[in-house]
Amino acid sequence: MQQLIAAILLAAALAPSAILANPSSYDGKTVTVTGTVAHFQTSSTPMGTVAGFQLCDSKCVVVIDKTNTSHSNGASATVTGTFHVTFKGPRKSFNNAIVIGK
Repeated sequence: MQQLIAAILLAAALAPSAILANPSSYDGKTVTVTGTVAHFQTSSTPMGTVAGFQLCDSKCVVVIDKTNTSHSNGASATVTGTFHVTFKGPRKSFNNAIVIGK
């Protein structure tokens, strides 16, 4: 029964502040997160063109989107990807990052 409840909770969209309340429990796991987009930008990287932004409620997580999906600052968004307490990119490391792969 507890596994079923855990699966249902993981399937529901989380707020950034919920993940950041206990980030190590989500490290390396697939999460779905809903929040407000801030600081959207795209960059050419060794991984190709990547979109990066923050997804926020009262706290923010970094989103690294290798699919380069466009978002607007101030818009609500829901993303699904792998959460990393620390993610080392080709040029920079990020704390509390959700990586959306191709």
